[in-house]
Amino acid sequence: MVLKKSVRVWQKYRPRSVMLESKDVPEEALLFESEAIAILSPVEVDIIRREFAETISAYGCLGVLKVIVGEETFQYLVLCTGCQSVGKVWDTEVFRVTQTTFAPLCQRGNLELVQEVGKLLACGKFYFSYPSNGAAFDILVSAQQQGKDLQTQFCWNRGLYAYMKQFGVDCSKWLFRIMCGNVDIQTVYSGEKQAKLCLISRLNCERAGTRYNVRGVNDEGHVGNFVETEQAIYVDSSVSSFVQIRGSVPLFWEQPGLQVGPDWGSGWGPVWGPD
Repeated sequence: MVLKKSVRVWQKYRPRSVMLESKDVPEEALLFESEAIAILSPVEVDIIRREFAETISAYGCLGVLKVIVGEETFQYLVLCTGCQSVGKVWDTEVFRVTQTTFAPLCQRGNLELVQEVGKLLACGKFYFSYPSNGAAFDILVSAQQQGKDLQTQFCWNRGLYAYMKQFGVDCSKWLFRIMCGNVDIQTVYSGEKQAKLCLISRLNCERAGTRYNVRGVNDEGHVGNFVETEQAIYVDSSVSSFVQIRGSVPLFWEQPGLQVGPDWGSGWGPVWGPD
């Protein structure tokens, strides 16, 4: 499968407005303006399109990143503009994120604030599966959990959903879900049978970090650097899966002098903010 750039971003600078269109969602478009989101019909899009200029084409959207600096708040639309296929399982293909672009949603956007986030997303450790909505295979969950409606702990951009959910946007149609870890998919043959061998490691987004800063368990029961590793074999419509888990020792502890252990004052939340 060749994944095409199906997302288009149209921008207007006075006043600052951004319109998001996707070929996967032909029945509507999203207009970001005056710190709000409006859901537009195709007729409404045709009326206002001439006021905008197309500036960005992307494979998909990851959500809205909010950055607070002092008393100012900056918001950016996060777009996946580069990806590389790592394999296919059934009718779903898995891609590695290789490049991201940030479209400012405010008049005074400062892209220097999000450069480090862009480097993190493009480090080669973030993956998504396409199609992601209603597909039989989802890269974020093991074979035993496929098809279940879960709020997965391995969705690293779920905090970027929050802003769009406030305005009733169906994020399952508009946004990719990305995981952090490693994916290896190989095709093997046994006689006339073709099989897919998958080795997938998923890093939990709740408490990831260096070993000197993230250890033990917090009040919500999340241990430091929890990883789920799945070995799976897909043959025709059948699958055999073996899952192993690892993480920090599930104990409350701290190490005086090194500032190691949980932050008892603030607690820990999901990456990039709460849902």
